[in-house]
Amino acid sequence: MGDEIIQLGFKSIEVWPKGQEAEICGDPTIRMTTFTDTQEYHPRLVAKILELEENHRLRKRYFRGAGGTKIHNLGQWVSSEAELINARAMSLFKRVLECDQAVVDLSWANVYRSGDYCMPHSQLRSTASVVYCLDPGDEDPEDVHSGRFCFVDPRLHNCCQEQEGCMTAPFLPGMTAGTMIIFPSQLVHAVNPYTGKRPYITLSWNINKNALPVSPEQGI
Repeated sequence: MGDEIIQLGFKSIEVWPKGQEAEICGDPTIRMTTFTDTQEYHPRLVAKILELEENHRLRKRYFRGAGGTKIHNLGQWVSSEAELINARAMSLFKRVLECDQAVVDLSWANVYRSGDYCMPHSQLRSTASVVYCLDPGDEDPEDVHSGRFCFVDPRLHNCCQEQEGCMTAPFLPGMTAGTMIIFPSQLVHAVNPYTGKRPYITLSWNINKNALPVSPEQGI
């Protein structure tokens, strides 16, 4: 798993850099890692996503609380940068779940603009979900939680510190550009309303050990 290479122009980039670790994040079922080579691929990938966002045929926008504007299927973007991040998500899945196979059921980008957010939800059809922070957007000094990814699940101790089973506070893992997090798809998660001017961009995957027979688009 550690020897896979993706070619970005004239540079060869390791899918899983030597020494890269996925640490426990608040709960044993949640792991997080942060890549430090983001300058090699973030600018081109951000530009690609914003270009795709302009294509009315490819983008999907349901309502403001559904995670901003979505562009699905990273594997179809014809982008080496997207190929690299996609491979890293699958590598993280295989390392954390200690398995040899990872099959992406659905992948997409979320482009949040001012006022966009994502209502609390769980993911269908998958064992684990992965979220990657591509561009955290603008900070808001009047709202430090603007656009923050969080868990709001009564099964997590971090959300129920006052009484077991009672979700009284969200668990915010604190993601920066280059951070990738993996968690059981059934955990309830959300994204707080974003107030910045620059687009806040994340990538997401639903992953299983084996392919499912029905098109994931039916559950979007």
